[in-house]
Amino acid sequence: MKNALGKLEQYRLLQSNPLVHEHLPDTVEYTKENLVNFANRYPVVFIKHDTSGQGRGVYRLVKERDHLYSLSGYSLQGKEVDQVMEIDDIHKTLQPFERFGRTRPYIIQEGINSVSVRGQHINIRVHVQHVNGTPVVGGVYGSIAYEENAITNICRGAFAMPMRLLFFIFLKVKKEEQQDILNKLMEVSIAAAETIVKNYPCRECGVDLGLDENLKPYIFEVNTTPGMEDFARIDRKMWKQIVENRKKMKDSVT
Repeated sequence: MKNALGKLEQYRLLQSNPLVHEHLPDTVEYTKENLVNFANRYPVVFIKHDTSGQGRGVYRLVKERDHLYSLSGYSLQGKEVDQVMEIDDIHKTLQPFERFGRTRPYIIQEGINSVSVRGQHINIRVHVQHVNGTPVVGGVYGSIAYEENAITNICRGAFAMPMRLLFFIFLKVKKEEQQDILNKLMEVSIAAAETIVKNYPCRECGVDLGLDENLKPYIFEVNTTPGMEDFARIDRKMWKQIVENRKKMKDSVT
């Protein structure tokens, strides 16, 4: 079994691609010093466990007042977290066993203001597959986080939808502009997936992105074992395309 590709290693790989580099939020390895630095530099900061998935071990940090910060998200056990604390206490919450010489691997990431016109946090999943050595986009969908913690993972209650609804209802993007934005999302996702595949053995990637206030794409993360169940609920045509691509991928191996 291949080892999981950690988020920090993934970020470093993606940085090596000039096109992708322009679409990455500032990201560093977790240390208390880095946490203080990011908390002072950015209005919103995300802290993510290096290898966890399904929204576990993901936290949103926002300055409240004086030396207090709100920490919201989900623990590694999937328990919801919503507290206001000082940085020292936040560090102890994230690293409860540090005094015993054991630390948990996290990354710290600049928060991108990827929100709808109503202030709801959005995420876009682009499913990239390598069929006969050529990267193709099997499907794209958007999701909205209704919780204030801004965790847009479907496993944590986010609502998924076709891109046409995300554009029309939640982003109010003009119809004639939608395809250009979609093309850019796919271009960046394909470049990111190719970069990962060159360095890590996988045949498909789920690229998670956001759009800033100027509708510029930013890559949050690349999943090297993406599921396709959400496509089955949202768009059966895309789901069937992903299935067909997987069959072609399997046939090319055999």
